[in-house]
Amino acid sequence: MKAWEDLVGTALLGTRRRPLDLSGQPPAVQEMANARSEPAEQLLAAAAVLTTYRRAGRRALTDVKPLPVAAADERPFIPALARERLARLLAASHPDLLQEWLGVLAGTRFRVPPEFLPLLAESARSKAALRGPLVAVAGSLGAWLGQRNPDWAFLAAPAEESGDVWQYGSLAQRRRWLAARLTDDADAAREALTTSWKSEPADVRADFLGVLAGHVRDADEDFLEAALTDRAAAVREKAADLLGRLPDTRHGHRMAERLRPLVRRRGRVLDVALPQTESGKDEGTVRLRTLVSAAPLSFWTEFGPPAEVVRMTVEGCPPGVLRDAWAAAALRQRDETWAHALIGADPGGRATPPLLGVLGPASQAATIGHLVGRLPTESFARLVHELPRPWTAELGTALLDWIARQDDHRLVSHAAVVIARAVPAGCLRHPLATTRLTMDAGPWRRALTETLNFRREMYEELA
Repeated sequence: MKAWEDLVGTALLGTRRRPLDLSGQPPAVQEMANARSEPAEQLLAAAAVLTTYRRAGRRALTDVKPLPVAAADERPFIPALARERLARLLAASHPDLLQEWLGVLAGTRFRVPPEFLPLLAESARSKAALRGPLVAVAGSLGAWLGQRNPDWAFLAAPAEESGDVWQYGSLAQRRRWLAARLTDDADAAREALTTSWKSEPADVRADFLGVLAGHVRDADEDFLEAALTDRAAAVREKAADLLGRLPDTRHGHRMAERLRPLVRRRGRVLDVALPQTESGKDEGTVRLRTLVSAAPLSFWTEFGPPAEVVRMTVEGCPPGVLRDAWAAAALRQRDETWAHALIGADPGGRATPPLLGVLGPASQAATIGHLVGRLPTESFARLVHELPRPWTAELGTALLDWIARQDDHRLVSHAAVVIARAVPAGCLRHPLATTRLTMDAGPWRRALTETLNFRREMYEELA
């Protein structure tokens, strides 16, 4: 209201520096203020009357239509114990545990009580990871709230069964539509993607390739080949990564042919020359990394088995560049044999955590058990932070077995926080969680046990 702002401005500057102007005030305020003679008194009277005027001086609204009622939701509310736990999660601000709780709830027949939805929506507004699981459990009342409050618009249930969402929806809605169609009607999803591809911004093209990553198939080769020439580097990198996941592609064969004249073996030495470039050695190193990471790993079989090749002396190029490129290729091609070989050659290397994600559940747990004996406690504790998730039950059990044997150490306590939050539900009855602690147990061990028990109870309450 400009009338109030005028009074505040005059009060801040003083009536001597800024004369009081009552012309913009409502008539009733002018009348009361003009009954005073001093400007300061006029200002105070006007402020007092205008305050009352603003509080109670409005005319009643007419032709007011009631808000539409949210659609009925027949699901029962969560049990009383689960309500108490949700209140604790919101008060303690544990977004990772809250996200897990919402995910568990999404698989049940229950719904969240209405009084919790505004707090959950506010949490999801600032923590995007909570939005997906909250939308799944909020139901019709959540959609109603999303339609009323622009800050909670992510709760509004879009008509994603309609084809219009691909053309007119938000990026999040289009991503969900594409992911769903790639599962239910892959041909229609790919047709929509290729039709709009050239008109999409670069960041959106890269984002959609990320959605395609979980559904890539041989028939996508031509589309991804075309994306290799995209003007955006992020799109080219994504396309190369997805092509690497396909067996026997033209792109892979081209990379192998360009790599072939650069590699030869001399006894226990692997001689790898850098590609010739006009820009010098640095550009040659980049090109070599591109060739090795994109070529099929079967290219290297003529030089020996993976476990032997990765341990050979490398000359002609930086050995670290070659190993990093092998790791990138193993990740793209999901090659367990090469992943084992690379982990065995450099167990403490930066590529070890993602390479562990390539291994099957039993092999992954066995490799972790092997690394426990090869790596110092500090190095293994750091590795825990970088392990790809979600973890399998076998991996979770192996890590709980490891930490149960550890003494107090700063890095071990940090790893305990990760393990307590990341082990799957099947590990929550591990002896570490069910055995009573002694009085001299360290704080980190108590916190680990408490978190495991908290999560187990969370699952039981919603069962």
